[in-house]
Amino acid sequence: MKRHLLFVLFFLFINVYSFSQIDLEYKNKIYKNNIKTVLFYRTGWEFSYPILELNSDKQLILEFDDLNDFVTDYSYTLIHCDSDWKPSNLNPVEYLKGFEEEQIQDYESSFNTLVQYTHYRLSIPNKYMQPVISGNYLLLIYEGYERDNPIISRRFYMVDEQIDIDAVEKRSTIVSSINDSQEIEIILNDKKRLIFNPQDHLKVIISQNNNQNNIIELNTPDYIKGNIFEYTNPRKIKFKGGNEYRYFNVKNTKYVTDRINAIHFIKPYYIFELYREKSEVMLPYSYAQDINGEMLIVADNIDNYELEADYVYVDFTLDYDFNLTTGNFYVYGAISGWDINDSNKMAYDFGDKAYKLRMLIKQGFYNYEYVFVDNKNNKIDLSYTEGNHYETENNYVIYVYYTPQGSEYDHLLGYKIINSLKRL
Repeated sequence: MKRHLLFVLFFLFINVYSFSQIDLEYKNKIYKNNIKTVLFYRTGWEFSYPILELNSDKQLILEFDDLNDFVTDYSYTLIHCDSDWKPSNLNPVEYLKGFEEEQIQDYESSFNTLVQYTHYRLSIPNKYMQPVISGNYLLLIYEGYERDNPIISRRFYMVDEQIDIDAVEKRSTIVSSINDSQEIEIILNDKKRLIFNPQDHLKVIISQNNNQNNIIELNTPDYIKGNIFEYTNPRKIKFKGGNEYRYFNVKNTKYVTDRINAIHFIKPYYIFELYREKSEVMLPYSYAQDINGEMLIVADNIDNYELEADYVYVDFTLDYDFNLTTGNFYVYGAISGWDINDSNKMAYDFGDKAYKLRMLIKQGFYNYEYVFVDNKNNKIDLSYTEGNHYETENNYVIYVYYTPQGSEYDHLLGYKIINSLKRL
């Protein structure tokens, strides 16, 4: 009887322990519902991508809000990853100078807001922790000193600039996709002649708008001419163009602005009701300047957006005549952390014949789009809601990785950002 009781207690302990664990995903992700408005950018420009040159004096800034009116101890560490975002077989002392983990020490409480929160801020590198080799890194934020209790993971890049990259974007030359897709052509110049066997040890990854869910991986150059490597296959390097992003702003709780139908107040939240929207698939392309899915935290008549901007609800409504049972619609972009989860999943209202969602966000200006995700392949699809156009303005980020014979990690030798309308 006693042995049986011990077995039951052990079984319960194991189950409670296992349910308390949160599986870490090596991508941009928020793991707790109370964590909001995660921003990660290069010092000086909030729309910049989290990319740093090795040994430069620049920093990356991570900011986030915890919707609690008390301070929680959060720690952080950096994990070196390979080009496929799997942990490298390196010891932290091989890629970090300083400490392996440290606590976030910069935080303040909100003031003059209806919704209380604590704002946290972290700079990387800092005096406690500095990456010393190139490659992909995951910044992991976790509660206390428990790494199995993550709250935020964010990807970033350390580049050891050793290779010249030239790239252009153009309209697809494939007849079947000439009206909806964009091609990229890339030429690498290994002036220092560092790269041996590029067909085996070189990898190029291209991302549209630095979206972790929209990348193309190239493992072999199409042409090798001495120290020049060309990637020009139009069937391999082709992206759907997408459409210009939808937008709204919730900077002012007193006045209805463009695309806002009404503002309601149910203590302690303001609720912004967007106009009903429709699929734009059948509409011709129309240029509208956007911020490529990003968000800008700003509010009228306040000085400190970080601490004085409030949290409000936004109601989205997408007209649709029937409920699609093969997948789900989501509100997508920086507003959702470029992730697909329950917080940005829309529900079908049969009486109103529309998909609906209420999201809690911080005051600011937002880009977003409606995407469909198929249950079978879990891929994001714009063909139901936004459409694809070859004219659409997009950023493309090109990363070049090299893994020398015998090396234990993927070196990031260069990056380049190009724009489909202009050179950056």
